[in-house]
Amino acid sequence: MEIKAMTQYFPLNFSVESMQPNILLMCKLLFIVLCVYGFVGYIDDPYIPYIPQLDVFLNYPNVFKTLFKSIFVLSGILLLFNIRTRAAAIILGSSVIIILLSSKPLFRNHLFICGCVFLIAGFTNKNSYPWLLFIQFSLVYLGAFVNKVSQIEWWNGQFMYNWLANARENLFFIYTSRLFPDMLLAKLLSWFAMLTELGITVLFFFKKQHRNVGWVILLFHTVLYSITAFRFGHFYEDIVIMLLIFVHWPSETILVSFNKDMSPQVKRYFRLLSFSKTFEFSTKAILSDDWFQIKKESKIFTNWKALRFFLLHSTNFYVFLFFLDLFIRYLFNGFIMDFIHITLTWVIILFFLPLLLKKKPKIDMI
Repeated sequence: MEIKAMTQYFPLNFSVESMQPNILLMCKLLFIVLCVYGFVGYIDDPYIPYIPQLDVFLNYPNVFKTLFKSIFVLSGILLLFNIRTRAAAIILGSSVIIILLSSKPLFRNHLFICGCVFLIAGFTNKNSYPWLLFIQFSLVYLGAFVNKVSQIEWWNGQFMYNWLANARENLFFIYTSRLFPDMLLAKLLSWFAMLTELGITVLFFFKKQHRNVGWVILLFHTVLYSITAFRFGHFYEDIVIMLLIFVHWPSETILVSFNKDMSPQVKRYFRLLSFSKTFEFSTKAILSDDWFQIKKESKIFTNWKALRFFLLHSTNFYVFLFFLDLFIRYLFNGFIMDFIHITLTWVIILFFLPLLLKKKPKIDMI
C-alpha cells in the first residue's frame, strides 16, 4: 500500500504552515518525553513556590493542580494534532514554567529548559532563522560553565571523583582512574566538561559554526553518557531531541528515485519514513547502477550519501528512533539496557559522521 499525503491533523504530519518540520517534531517528542516520565503526575498545588503570590491557591485546594494539569495536557494534544501549533507550544511552555516555579522541590533544570524551548519555539516564525532557540542553547551551556568554574571542587576534580567513584560507584571510572596518578583522570574529565561547555557557548555566536556545534553537543553528551551510564533523569533525551534545531530542513521538494531491482517492500519502508511534503518519490527507476538517488535542485546525491541525507530529513526516522529507545528501556534495565542504548547510539553517530568530516560532500552535477 502506497503512503499518500496525510491529513492536516494527523500527528505524524509535520508539514504545517506555522512551524518548521524539525521544530514541530522537536516539540512533539519533548511533550511525549514529559508524559512518559510522569510529569503530569508531579503537578500539584503550590509548595514553597518561587513566586510567593502563588500561595493564594492554597486557599482553594486542587484548583491549581486541576487547572494546570488540564492546560498542560490539552495544549500538548493540540500540538500533537497540529491545531494552532505555535499557540499550543506557547501555552505548553508557559504552563511548564509556571508549574516549576510553583514548587521548589519539583524544579529541575532540564524541565525548565524544556519549558523555555516550548515557549521560544512558539515565538519562532517558520520563515525565519530560529535565533532565539540557539540563544537559549547558548545560555544553557554558559550557565553550566559558570556554575562549574566558580567551584574549586571542579578545578581540582574532587566533585567528579566523589560523584563517579562514591555516589555512582562507576566501575569504568574506578578501574581506569587507578592508571592515573593523584586523581588526574577526575581532573581531566572536569576540565574537559568545563572547556567543552565554554567552547559550545562561544561557537553559538557564529552562524556558520552551528552545524559543527550541534555535533560537538551530541558527541560531548554521548561520551559522558558512555562513561557514566547515566542520563540525569531524561536530560540526555531532551538534549538529543533539541538538537533537531540544527537540522537545516529543505524548503524545496526533494525527488527520490530507486533502482529498478529494489524490492517493492523496501520502497514501501522508505515511504513510511516520511509523510511530509519534503520528499517526492519518483515513479521512474534509476538508469545507472546506483541503488538510491536523491535530486536536490541541480545536485544529485547517490547511494550512501543519499541515504544519509534522506534519513537526516525524514521525520518518522526520528520518531522510530525515539520509540525504539523507549522500547529498549521497557524490555531491559541496568547494564544490558545501557549497553544496548550506548552501542546503538554510537552506531547511528558513526553512520552519520561523514556529514561532519566532509563539509562539502562530493556530488554529481546535472
